[in-house]
Amino acid sequence: MSATFRDVLAAYLTAAALVAVGFGLLRAVLALGMERRLAARQTLRVGRVTLGLAVLLPFVALAVREWMPSAPLFTVERSLMSYAAPLAPVEARPVRGAVPGAPASDTGLPGALLGMGLLGVGALGGLAWNLRRYARLWRKLESLPVLRRVGRVRVVLGDAEEGAFSVWFPGGGAWVVVPAAVLEDAEALRLTVRHELQHHRQRDTVLAYARLGFDSAFFWNPFARAFSRWLAERQELACDEALVTVKHVSADAYARCLLQASLRVPGSFSLPAGVTGMSHPTVRRIHMLFQPRPRSSVRTLGLSLSLALVLAPLALWAQGTARGRTVSMAEARSLAEAGQKEGNLPVVVDAAVLEQLNKFVTTQKGRDFMRKALANLQSHREAMTGTLRSRSLPEELVAVAMVESAVSNLQETSREPSMAPGQRGAGVWMFIPETARRYGLKVEAGRDERLDVARETEAAAALFQALYARYGDWRLALAAYNQGEGVVDRVIAETGVRDVSELVRTGKLNGYTATVQAGVLLLRNPRLLD
Repeated sequence: MSATFRDVLAAYLTAAALVAVGFGLLRAVLALGMERRLAARQTLRVGRVTLGLAVLLPFVALAVREWMPSAPLFTVERSLMSYAAPLAPVEARPVRGAVPGAPASDTGLPGALLGMGLLGVGALGGLAWNLRRYARLWRKLESLPVLRRVGRVRVVLGDAEEGAFSVWFPGGGAWVVVPAAVLEDAEALRLTVRHELQHHRQRDTVLAYARLGFDSAFFWNPFARAFSRWLAERQELACDEALVTVKHVSADAYARCLLQASLRVPGSFSLPAGVTGMSHPTVRRIHMLFQPRPRSSVRTLGLSLSLALVLAPLALWAQGTARGRTVSMAEARSLAEAGQKEGNLPVVVDAAVLEQLNKFVTTQKGRDFMRKALANLQSHREAMTGTLRSRSLPEELVAVAMVESAVSNLQETSREPSMAPGQRGAGVWMFIPETARRYGLKVEAGRDERLDVARETEAAAALFQALYARYGDWRLALAAYNQGEGVVDRVIAETGVRDVSELVRTGKLNGYTATVQAGVLLLRNPRLLD
């Protein structure tokens, strides 16, 4: 699973959790007496703000974290490698590297990926089903007789057994549908039309599509469904309130209209998700008509800000918990720049390096492997770095041994894991027999000098010198160490490209170079594995 996918999944799960938390906090605050101090329209506004914050804050935090420059997570002084002598060019010697192989890959489908796939299918299926119902409704409305037009809104006559509702279609205009039964009562017809027109004025019919997307994205979340139903109820209350207070509609007449609608609308009447309607009014709606309604907007703003101050830090904390120790591109580049000194092994952070770094940091397999490598390095550090230093090579080349063998002196038949693709070798540097013999190591039935760390490190240093002198680029040299000079030479000749990032991105080279560079970053910042 890529780092980007993990980030988006973490933000999505954080949003799902914040929806539950935000809804719970909002209901608790209203239950403690705040609802009596807010008008229905103010309560609806606070609910929409709360829902928007819960859904958007995790993704905003993700974007800010990814694109804003940040300081390094750990200082370079904590690095295991703090010294590297200047590099001196040496004479090239022909050498044949390891046999190329395919990059190692995870087997099996991650559970998180499967789960996210099922959620995606469910969300898209629900969205498609509701949009299809919208399309069928539009075709039906086009065939209904138009009673009148109010601006751009068409008032049409619906079936006698259906209730009144309002709907807006992008590019298809706004509609109000009234049942045939209300034609017998002029007052009921007038109030029904005014109620549904108020939904258009409040933009409820436009925001219905946002609710439709929300319901589809979080169809599995019971708190999201409850929040959506609660907002639909508040829309109706806000419309009732607006008619009685602003439009100066008689509360008694409007209450009679609601009672008649409740008797007229059948229980089976169903509308596409998000379409507004007067169906099934409650006793509470009628009670609300006769209650005093505060108009101060200060409480609305104060409550919205209070909920934002609670949800924002929760979003950051929950996202960090869900994502674990995932490193962003900005952080990885900051770490690379902070740890880059003259003579160090250069680290170019690209998408492949970031992905491999996060595999080491966030997966149990990666953490265990690199922790073992750092622990084993302590035993061989002086012998390995001393040899590299004597040849004016970067000490951070020990990251190659970390990736190859976790700095374990392994036999060729060992089953211990390796992060390097290709044919397995032996020793801490994982030399294959042919390359080992070319660099003076005896590989015989009774004697294998690849298991002599000092001798093998001398051979590895000579190989590094030759490869760097050949290519003049450490990333190409590392690619040749794993895949062989023949492969690297052929790729450069065919493409004319020497940028390893581009060659890895296009699949011309495997991800070995990115893996080693991720190991260098961990070598400089071992506490990333804490």
